[in-house]
Amino acid sequence: MNFIDGKILLNNYKRFDCLNFEKQKIIIKIFVSYIKPSFLFKSEILTPIHLGRAIAKNASKDGIISDDDLKWLYENCIGDDDFEGNISQVNRRVGFLTGTYWAWKNYEKLGNPEYFGSFGYRRLLNPDFLENLHKYDIILPKPRNLYPETIKEQFIRYHGMEVYQNMINVFETIYPQEKEQLEEYLDGNLGYFDEIYVMKKNVFFDFCSWIFPLLFEFLKHPQTKNETETRDIAFIMERLTGYYCYRLTQKKLAYDEENVIITEKMVVNPKLIKKDFFAMLRKNIGE
Repeated sequence: MNFIDGKILLNNYKRFDCLNFEKQKIIIKIFVSYIKPSFLFKSEILTPIHLGRAIAKNASKDGIISDDDLKWLYENCIGDDDFEGNISQVNRRVGFLTGTYWAWKNYEKLGNPEYFGSFGYRRLLNPDFLENLHKYDIILPKPRNLYPETIKEQFIRYHGMEVYQNMINVFETIYPQEKEQLEEYLDGNLGYFDEIYVMKKNVFFDFCSWIFPLLFEFLKHPQTKNETETRDIAFIMERLTGYYCYRLTQKKLAYDEENVIITEKMVVNPKLIKKDFFAMLRKNIGE
């Protein structure tokens, strides 16, 4: 991951506002998801969306944003709650997918783009991929190497066995035929994280048709909490989105992998760093 100033990154994206290949304009829309004010990524390509707006309308009870914050979000972002059947109310538990659901159900409002993408306001892809976008079906973040841990081990260490087992149980209920392929991904060291991607329309619609049956099944289950988090489904969906991306790379699809750009310095928990270090040390000694 690379750190860059938001203004520089936005200007780099604006260079591609009119994408033309062989004298034909390509329409691409990428959602940049916000839950609070930050640097505004907005251009012909980048569309800011406020996630969890149905919750945030009652700002005093949300505990995340103030009235001034809410005003900024209304002035600068579309909302994820402006259509019948929206899932904005469950955003704090499921994360990015409330915005993804908006895009899936309102695709024509975006101009029926040939490509759709999803970024977070702190993590975006390097825009260089836009130079050759027409060659690919999907643009992915470069996979993260967790060695010596596997994706499964890292998930359990951060989020607990109960959340992990819930992920496996629900997945096997919805997609039993994919159980072995999921296990293969989770037992590996390389994973796609952050729910960042750019997909051709047909791939994006396939992704939505695949991921949302899982989401709605998870919502039937009681919330599984660890000590500090209530985003049990969001953590699961990040791993399952990563698995779906891995699944795509096994098919005959043209894909590219790009660096993830960080636009805000992340708050680092020293306890987790220490925990990571000792976990790696124990595993290396064991091997």
